Amino acid sequence: MTTSASTPRLRLTQTWYGLLIPLCAVAGPAALAPAADAVATAIAWLMVATAFLGRIWCSVFIAGRKDAQLVTDGPYALCRHPLYSLSLLAGAGLGLGTRSWLLTAITLVLLGVLFTRASRAEDALLAGLHGDRFRDYASRTPRFWPRSPASALAAHAVLPERIEVLPRVFWKAFLDAGSFALLLALIDLARRLRETGVLPTLLPLP
Repeated sequence: MTTSASTPRLRLTQTWYGLLIPLCAVAGPAALAPAADAVATAIAWLMVATAFLGRIWCSVFIAGRKDAQLVTDGPYALCRHPLYSLSLLAGAGLGLGTRSWLLTAITLVLLGVLFTRASRAEDALLAGLHGDRFRDYASRTPRFWPRSPASALAAHAVLPERIEVLPRVFWKAFLDAGSFALLLALIDLARRLRETGVLPTLLPLP
């Protein structure tokens, strides 16, 4: 199996996401009131859906071009690492799906540490590859979040007329993004089985 510098990070995040499912099946807080539960479910799915669509949009620009070219248009005009930003949003949605603020906090801290380290390593690599072009880009483009709604609108005012998309690479990106929806569905199912008494609550969590 092919490995890269990102392999340990991916394995760690995948392991934690996988653990959330059995954790929700036996641990967590008491069920919310129906109205509050419906709102929490809607927000969680909105976060994951936004991340899913955003990651697909990012992949249109970066798939097959990462490291080989300095991509500064589309979502990469908003921030230098939009895929990490969207993954963090999806992680927040998965955490909300557990209904446990403790599991949500662990998820966000873990992702924040991993993505910060990864983004710094990628910035160093791109600086080495592209020199002053990257340093100029980094000086005017935030790491993770757009500076303001106005900057977001300005960044999308000018888009390239044409982009070459590699179907195999894009399909992998589509599956990666879609995995968040599957994870949320499994987390939601495990949590509901516990809340309805089908599975026992072995460990109450805040």
